Amino acid sequence: MQRLQLAEGAPEGLGVWRLSLGLNAPVADEDDRLLSRAEWQRAQRLHRHADIVRAVATRAALRRLLSAHTGIAPEKLVFTQNAYGKPALENADGPAFNVSHSGHVALIALAPGGAVGVDIERCRPEAELAPLQGLVLSPSEQLDHALPFMERWVVKEAVLKALGLGIADHLRSLSITSSLGPPDTYHLEHSLPVSSPLQAWPLPAPSGYAAALGYIDSGYSHANAQGKRYSTNF
Repeated sequence: MQRLQLAEGAPEGLGVWRLSLGLNAPVADEDDRLLSRAEWQRAQRLHRHADIVRAVATRAALRRLLSAHTGIAPEKLVFTQNAYGKPALENADGPAFNVSHSGHVALIALAPGGAVGVDIERCRPEAELAPLQGLVLSPSEQLDHALPFMERWVVKEAVLKALGLGIADHLRSLSITSSLGPPDTYHLEHSLPVSSPLQAWPLPAPSGYAAALGYIDSGYSHANAQGKRYSTNF
């Protein structure tokens, strides 16, 4: 597991780790035994072996990272979720966290305060994604082709996951453009029900992938979020 170098200007203490997954390998015993019974059962309901490996390895890695920050044994950590399905630690004071996985790569983001979201996706041909543009892009984005569609997609997902909002309901409420200020960041315009500043940065990703990090400062309260189910990767 590798800790990524974040863009200059990212808040102190914010961290993102990248995990390379061996999807054809057996589920590691040392990962399997860290999961709760509910997590294990959820993983076993997945049909493809690669999906099981991805789910178990990512959850075990998250537990290890949170254990290092809380001092609680990884298998003893208990998770809960809010009304929108966003997970949090139930039995410990620890950092905010978020995970995402796609293909053979997983990302785990931790933040000492505020709310954090992360997303990684395998890139697909622009022509294949064209039918989704009207569902994902805001009116202003549909006129601006400076950023690839997939780049905008991962930024939107990361920010909305940080907020805990229903992703499908709010994609077109958020517009992403390249920042005219600090490098390696994005300019965000939105009509979302939140007053705290939203921030997002690109993340280093393997060839063929796009990834982004979203963050909301500690003034944000999830109780103020309006939306449907929160989308997460296990």
